[in-house]
Amino acid sequence: MTARRAFLQWLGAAPVATMTPRIALAATAGAAASARAADLGRGHVRLQDERISLQFDERMRSRVVRVDGARPQALTGFDAGEQLVIAEPTAAAAGAAVAALGAEAAPLPVPMKSRTLDRFALVSAVPSSGATPFGAGQGLTMVGQAAGAAVEKTVKVTLLDEHPGVALIEVAFVNRSDKPLAVQGWTVASHRLLASPRHAGGWWTYSGATHTDRRDWMQPLKRGFEQRNFFGMDSSDYGGGTPLVDVWRRDVGVAVGHLDTLPRLVSLPVKAVGDQVDIALRGDVARTLAPGESLVLPLAFVAVHDGDCFVPLDRYRRLMNAQGLVAPEPPRDAHDAVWCAWGYERDFSLDRVRATLPKAQELGLKWAVLDDGWQRATGDWFDIDLAKFPRGEEDMKALVADIHARGMKARLWIAPLAVAPGSDELHAHTDLLLLDKDGAPQAITWWNCFYLCPGAKGTQERTAAMFRKIIGEWGFDGLKIDGQHLNAVAPCFNPKHRHAKPEDSYERMAEFYRVMWESAHAVNPEAVVEVCPCGTSYAFHNMPWIDQAPASDPLSSWQVRHKGKALKAQMGRWSAYAGDHVELSTGGMDFASSVGVGAVVSTKFTWPEDPKPKDSFLLTPERETHWRRWISAHNAKGLSDGTCRGELYDIAFDKPETHVVEKNGVMHYAFYAPSWDGAVTLRGLGPGVWRIRDYVNGVDLGRVDAAKPMLKVAFKEHLLIEAVLEGTSPLPMARVARLPTRLRGRDRFPLASAWEDAPSIFFAHDWRGQPLRGTQSTRVQMLHGDGMLHLRFLSRYNALHVYDREVSPTAIWPLWERDVVEVFLQAPQDVGTRRYREIEVSPNGFVMDLEVDGQGRKRLIDACQARVSRDERHRMWTAELSIPLPALASKRREALEGWRINLFRIEGNKETRQFSSWSPTNTPVANFHVPEAFGHLVF
Repeated sequence: MTARRAFLQWLGAAPVATMTPRIALAATAGAAASARAADLGRGHVRLQDERISLQFDERMRSRVVRVDGARPQALTGFDAGEQLVIAEPTAAAAGAAVAALGAEAAPLPVPMKSRTLDRFALVSAVPSSGATPFGAGQGLTMVGQAAGAAVEKTVKVTLLDEHPGVALIEVAFVNRSDKPLAVQGWTVASHRLLASPRHAGGWWTYSGATHTDRRDWMQPLKRGFEQRNFFGMDSSDYGGGTPLVDVWRRDVGVAVGHLDTLPRLVSLPVKAVGDQVDIALRGDVARTLAPGESLVLPLAFVAVHDGDCFVPLDRYRRLMNAQGLVAPEPPRDAHDAVWCAWGYERDFSLDRVRATLPKAQELGLKWAVLDDGWQRATGDWFDIDLAKFPRGEEDMKALVADIHARGMKARLWIAPLAVAPGSDELHAHTDLLLLDKDGAPQAITWWNCFYLCPGAKGTQERTAAMFRKIIGEWGFDGLKIDGQHLNAVAPCFNPKHRHAKPEDSYERMAEFYRVMWESAHAVNPEAVVEVCPCGTSYAFHNMPWIDQAPASDPLSSWQVRHKGKALKAQMGRWSAYAGDHVELSTGGMDFASSVGVGAVVSTKFTWPEDPKPKDSFLLTPERETHWRRWISAHNAKGLSDGTCRGELYDIAFDKPETHVVEKNGVMHYAFYAPSWDGAVTLRGLGPGVWRIRDYVNGVDLGRVDAAKPMLKVAFKEHLLIEAVLEGTSPLPMARVARLPTRLRGRDRFPLASAWEDAPSIFFAHDWRGQPLRGTQSTRVQMLHGDGMLHLRFLSRYNALHVYDREVSPTAIWPLWERDVVEVFLQAPQDVGTRRYREIEVSPNGFVMDLEVDGQGRKRLIDACQARVSRDERHRMWTAELSIPLPALASKRREALEGWRINLFRIEGNKETRQFSSWSPTNTPVANFHVPEAFGHLVF
């Protein structure tokens, strides 16, 4: 038994045949001493933690039970979760074969029939525990023999200490016969969810798969609903996605997916069967298993959760992060508001674009994007359209210079992998085409183009060269990479590419994204790589190489909001999500759906005229007033780099629809409904009284006590408010979350997954509050528990400058003359004095811990712990700091009140040195020792 997790109690590896079916004993976390039997049904064995129980019967059928409620709740019956579909000769064919023995007749095709192997006699079940790529876990490995076939099945289920409610499922089938076995398909985690109770409100579903009709990612699951959710190509140029589906109701949800580090050609079908719902992970690629050969399936998972699909999507991201698939901290400019010239469409002129720039600048928009139409033909990215740019590259560079002269940044549209018939690129590089099994090129419908293969070395090299030119020679600050065809590709059969298998093109799409991202950032580390896979559901495996993800041609404001919630879970809670052109929202003016969910605002207005007689996007005086108000709200609050609190509200069942962004200790709520007049609940508030304000219209709405966080409001369409803790000064506030005991490592540092729920603060300004030069930005998270304060600094850097060795292990020496992050901490009893703690950490792990009292300083030895890591690819260094503060161990609330803090960073050599401060000190020269400027630390 273990006190940290519940797991199987089993009599060694005894064969099932020698055992009487029995109820397994299971201990919930922290209750090993009081383990008890729970009668949950007729399963032979089970594996469970504090949230989920997976139970298996003698035929290896399984059911999913939720165990964190008042009593265990079966979510499914005993289902044949892991099945193998094989092909075998029909009875008539087998008889004919026997009759033909010895006859001198030409062999005829043998008629075959499909057979599903869904019953396997359980032979053995062996428990285990130990390390996994996702942290420590408890496992159960079962082996079974198929009924009526020489096929062996092995299923290993693992529950993870850091991720309660998630069950990993590893499955392998072995051909134990002496003949080849024709496999037609397989399923894992195939379950029928039982009917929803009346109080649960029915089912909703999220699908990470792409559909050509660009349907909603989240939708109610009604009778007759059915989606295959295939992760290959849904049509010629629509495909891919994030391999997860979720089905949830008001009280519980169940998600299924796979965790392979490469995309797989699988399906995650969801089907309503009366009031019940079928879910599964399925593969349909046929293959033949030789005698003794194994078929190892993708690593699958089943997750039981509260709330909506944000919760399992966020969990999926954490599990993929643990395997190295991590989206980068975006450049800070990725959070700035955008004007795009697409309002003029492909027939833009340089004069019209230049004429619009002053208005875009005046409104507070920071980016100017030149969209489709600058190139001679799609694919001819090295050939500028001379009809629009008579001097070619010189005119392009001049446009970029004009944009920069206005204090704005320039971004250029491009559609890699697309090549048009008649283009020079196609004529010169037909060898790079993606070909189907018949040798025909794969079509891209939107631009009437053909696909280039992303797995071909030549494709990658030419794309990298083009990006280097756009960023390095033309001077653009970013790229808008566009097209539904960029989410995934079909298998490639072009023999010139020498693929190991046709699926290489599909599986190597993420490698192509990496080439694009690295080629842009190698020239300019602050370049913003935006990817808009129009209308598709983003492929997670590509996300480590995306700086900004827009709503990808939303069909409604609802899509802007629910895509935002999904993408903040997938890419990270403070990722740069853009609401796409506001003109695509419902009514064409709905900025609220972007601002409220923490999205970057974007627009494609035309001004002072629009040459199009229809579909005009002209910024009229009335529209300009509306645009100005909302862009100002976006720029003032900067919620895009705040922390999305998507776990607080269920987008399907909580009314009104509510989204929350937390930034610097302030809670921002956004409510949406056609009309609302009643109370709303403000979830997530810390203890105390909070001032409520409509920050868009500048209206105070009163005060709310966190003990009873109800607020009476009335609005139409939307209401955006902020909640600020009363009693705090105008100085900023940093919130510290409690570290759960089970997420503290043996070294006393928080486990990696603990930081996922930690509050975050962000700064990219100097000690006077002025923007920094270059890439430098700093994000800090804080946790506390058992008398320890834990901090994590995530620091984007330009270049690192460090001491090679410690000057002294005991004396005070100027560590701050090289790159460091710093925390200044002042206890409640010292507020108003010049007494505080100063701790510095360098990128190579040196620590300076000082007790400051006015002009006096004393170095503390081994009073705190630090560890550092460096990600050179993303130019990010991380420092974790654990500081013993015995006062925090007190159970008295007063001991946690009144703490003050400031956070600092120094980077650069003498010529490039920059000093940044979370709470600006506003001194004439850089000086961090200003306790009057310390912000508030709220536990």
